Amino acid sequence: MDYLNNTINTLPRERGQHLRFEDRCEIKALHKQGYSYRQIAKALNCSPSTVGYELKRGTATKTTHRGRPTEYVPSRGQAVYYENRKRSGRKQRITSESPFAIWVAEQVKKANWSLDVCAKTLYNALNQSRLPFPIRCTRTA
Repeated sequence: MDYLNNTINTLPRERGQHLRFEDRCEIKALHKQGYSYRQIAKALNCSPSTVGYELKRGTATKTTHRGRPTEYVPSRGQAVYYENRKRSGRKQRITSESPFAIWVAEQVKKANWSLDVCAKTLYNALNQSRLPFPIRCTRTA
């Protein structure tokens, strides 16, 4: 079988994108060869600080049981990245225990309101200055 024409074409990484596992593997290979953060960043088309953060993320803080320093592991960096992504994003202000959510649930269950009616009621109260907001809201529907 001829492997010369059987190559995997991967798209080049654009600046601003998150690192892929392949990028992390390339960081490991280049770092092991002694490349600087800037040289690795130029090869990956990213910031040198991204390379530094990634090497810190994927390297264990302890030494091995034989006293050798630990090295960067791409799978560890990927796992820490996934854990950090789980915690990222905006936190929700309305919870199931908030008074507003309880009121909406009561209206939907007991008064057979739809969520649209709840939203209309909220906008009407806002426009009539019955809510503690300084501005009036206009709704286009």
